[in-house]
Amino acid sequence: MQQNQTPAEELLGFNNPQYDLAAKRILSERAVAAYLLKGTVPEFKEASLADIADKYIEGEIKVSSVPVNPGKTNAASKPQKIKGLRNEAGDPTEGWITFDVVFHAVAPKTGERIRLIINLEAQKTFSESKLKYLLMKRAVFYASRLISSQKETEFSGSDYSGIKKVYTIWICMESPIEKSVINHYRLTERQVFGKYKEPQENYDLLNIIMVYLGQGPVRNRMLSMLQVIFQETTKSAEEKSEILKKKFDIEVTSEMEEELRTMCNLSEGIYERGMASGAENKLIEVIMNLWNAGTDITTIKIASGWTEEQIMKVVKKDK
Repeated sequence: MQQNQTPAEELLGFNNPQYDLAAKRILSERAVAAYLLKGTVPEFKEASLADIADKYIEGEIKVSSVPVNPGKTNAASKPQKIKGLRNEAGDPTEGWITFDVVFHAVAPKTGERIRLIINLEAQKTFSESKLKYLLMKRAVFYASRLISSQKETEFSGSDYSGIKKVYTIWICMESPIEKSVINHYRLTERQVFGKYKEPQENYDLLNIIMVYLGQGPVRNRMLSMLQVIFQETTKSAEEKSEILKKKFDIEVTSEMEEELRTMCNLSEGIYERGMASGAENKLIEVIMNLWNAGTDITTIKIASGWTEEQIMKVVKKDK
């Protein structure tokens, strides 16, 4: 672990690529993605989960671990996972971005094709000093690149009428107010002078959705599902699979259960290391209290079970 990093931060941060990849793969399950669309994207609010999964999500969802070449067409089949056209957007002068999960979907009522991207941001802190940036500004940047990277993929030349609507959905494993929150940010029109009104579909193209998972039960099926997947640290992969099947009607594939098992095993291992680390810190505190009180080294050795060399390392480090 990095200095001053808690076990939970080690698990939920990008310092644990195995956990991060397992989480992305779970989000790429068609049934899970359907819950995300229905719970966050207005166009899918009235659609059934089955229709979203089978009719409106195009092709497969693509996870960032596998590169997608520009210009590839969507697959015609509908496997359990979703695979989009590409999940990288770059320019020689701007550098490359790899999106976690990216795919296309068709709006149920209008038939409008919407480009969607789901980003999993599993970070325990929202502190700008720790992240070194504002998470919201990163989301704005990602959404902007989703728009600009459409040139020569979704439209060519100056045919800007072909720009597709984008959503960037961020799932954060912590809430800034403890309770769970879903916020939607979008472009709106403000008439400064005169009464002309531009058709909303011409500018309502860039959307950011922040999903913050808080602690405790919540009356929202999508949030409850995400809590089961990411926050139920006391349940096994088999128990989680059973809950997802019975409570959320999610067909848990063998691949998805394996990813759940990976996450559960990592959670358990890091929790145990955290407990061990906590016990060691408590013992160090006791050793320092005895030392500062003038207790002789022999007594400290007996009380702590440590060698004189171990004790002196702690004492010297504390000075």
